[in-house]
Amino acid sequence: MAWQQTLRTRWAALAPREQRGLTLATLVVLAAAAWGLLVSPALRTLKTAAAQNATLSAELEHMQALQARAQQLQAKPVLATQDALKPLQAAAATLGKSAQLQVLGEQATLTLKQVSAQDLAPWLAPQTLVGISPIEVHLQRDAASATPLWSGTLVFRLPAP
Repeated sequence: MAWQQTLRTRWAALAPREQRGLTLATLVVLAAAAWGLLVSPALRTLKTAAAQNATLSAELEHMQALQARAQQLQAKPVLATQDALKPLQAAAATLGKSAQLQVLGEQATLTLKQVSAQDLAPWLAPQTLVGISPIEVHLQRDAASATPLWSGTLVFRLPAP
């Protein structure tokens, strides 16, 4: 408490002009501190809020689209292994001797030998074979032929039995 008395004594000893100057300087320092600690961060947040809102809205729409797709896939009936295998076997039969289908557990491997691009295209389209699409593809173009012919393997995942 002695320091307060000393401060009051010194304040009283100052001229009115010096008192006003010190009061003004104190107010400026307090205003700068209030601006830096309270107002400036709030203004910065306000400026970035619109951009953040747009980004979050886009993320929300994307997540909702993913959720709708997941629900759509969950609602789809699960094919039995034999039901999934039938379209593969039928499609392989259309290729004749240039295709051989092997089934091992939950995977079916189609080995192709010199197949034209027109005959190969349906195998690479995801919706052609009732929701079954290749999970692995290894193809090479046969350079010896005049028309583009392809050889290689396509691996399909079958539903679990």
